[in-house]
Amino acid sequence: MAITINGKEYDENDFSDDVKNSINQVQSSNNAVVRLQAEILNHQILSKHHSQNIQDNLPDDEEKSKDEIITKAAEELIADAEQEIK
Repeated sequence: MAITINGKEYDENDFSDDVKNSINQVQSSNNAVVRLQAEILNHQILSKHHSQNIQDNLPDDEEKSKDEIITKAAEELIADAEQEIK
């Protein structure tokens, strides 16, 4: 089977078992990165949703509650993580 690396095709049979293993490891790692980025995005969406739910359902109070402080911190963490992904 032909494998393309840096725009050049190679016959898989020309590679040592060590190189074949490295190719598999790179592919596996790249796939894991994609899955993890999708998982991070899902968690950011969930965190944002639930943070908004907390804010929308806070008791009427003049003072900042503990939940408001936690929600604000969560929003800041989400914003930072979104910047890292981009």
